[in-house]
Amino acid sequence: MLQILPFQPIQPYKNYNSVYFPKRTDEFCFENPFIDKKPLIKRKIINQNQDINSFFDDVSNKLFINSDDVKNFSTLLKHGYVSLSSNAYSNLDDPKSAIAIKLDPKKSTISHCALLEEYIKNGVGIGINFSEFKNPIYEIKEINKYLKYREPALSRPPAAIGLLPVNHPKILDFIHLKDNKDYENWCFDLSVIIDDDFLSKVDKNEDITMSDGSKISANIIYHNLLSSMLESGEPAIIFSDDENYLCDCCAAAQLKENQSLNLAQINLSKFYNQKTKSIDYKLLKYAANLLSKGFKNIAPDGFIGILGYQKLLSYMGYNYGEKKANEILENCLKIIKKEVNSNGLKTAISPTGTISRLLKTTPSIEPNKNQPMNYYLEIDTLATAQKYIDAQISKTVNLRPESDIQDIDQIIRYSKQQGIKGISVFKNQ
Repeated sequence: MLQILPFQPIQPYKNYNSVYFPKRTDEFCFENPFIDKKPLIKRKIINQNQDINSFFDDVSNKLFINSDDVKNFSTLLKHGYVSLSSNAYSNLDDPKSAIAIKLDPKKSTISHCALLEEYIKNGVGIGINFSEFKNPIYEIKEINKYLKYREPALSRPPAAIGLLPVNHPKILDFIHLKDNKDYENWCFDLSVIIDDDFLSKVDKNEDITMSDGSKISANIIYHNLLSSMLESGEPAIIFSDDENYLCDCCAAAQLKENQSLNLAQINLSKFYNQKTKSIDYKLLKYAANLLSKGFKNIAPDGFIGILGYQKLLSYMGYNYGEKKANEILENCLKIIKKEVNSNGLKTAISPTGTISRLLKTTPSIEPNKNQPMNYYLEIDTLATAQKYIDAQISKTVNLRPESDIQDIDQIIRYSKQQGIKGISVFKNQ
């Protein structure tokens, strides 16, 4: 077994090493210099006076029986090598971060909201496919009103994704749902499900047959989609032939009806050895194995993802998207996937806002937003990762200020060509 040095908390002392305390002066640094526990306080998972190291000890005892595993896993948590999701920390007996729900169009909106309440009150994101609704626009707006009404009383703002296949008669209305740019009043993100034939019909200037038997030009739908994505960043695109496709609220994984997304993360930036100027792949293998082995005990169908990739590249002096950077990502994910799959879990990459702040690192596989970025490099990075991701990658491609409709078209086509399962774009509003 790989031996990990026991965690040694740094005691308050005026001559502390500034390397451990970059631009930080609050008391939490003295409790654990690797962890910022304020995100967990904000989510009401722990209280301000609760020691984060003792909290991690309790988590480890919940996941493992073997005393060595408990000690080593607790060390990994305290040093920020790995983490569970905030929802898992909130309830280890039910660690779901999100769930895919199929609503019955024959039932009332009130009954739908009552069903969703059980999840949003616990901070669980929801994914809903509205393909069976004759008027999905009305349903989405009414559910969204309910989510916004409940938001002030919740520790985590409601998060939802609304899905609609491209052949739904209301697809154009769906595409333009956020044209008024009233973004702060939306809990829903929107995604269009595009089948394999759609882009071919666009190129051939053919009609597509809608689910009610009517026909509409594929080019009209596509032009509206491109225009909306350029203007508002939505909707996103899911590449799938399954009209009833279900996923979590971030589209990180295709799920079955009522299947939940249970997440844990590996912080790639922690595995860079400053002394040897290299990645400690042996430690990464051990951490991936131990995390997935323990997480399976509370989430038998769990998913393991990553964060801290941009910070790792910064340590190593590589730019996001360059060949060497993608080789490093591939090497890391190849190891992680093997260990995770060996323990019966799968890999997925989701947004990691809360956990990246907890571990003081960069989120998911996002690049530095301040770095000028060629979107082909971002897509190449996604394509590299997708080879070792069992589910999907929830990440946006960052639009340049001068981006136009042709850019969006190229992003979509290149993503499809590279085998990406879904694509969204980020437009700074």
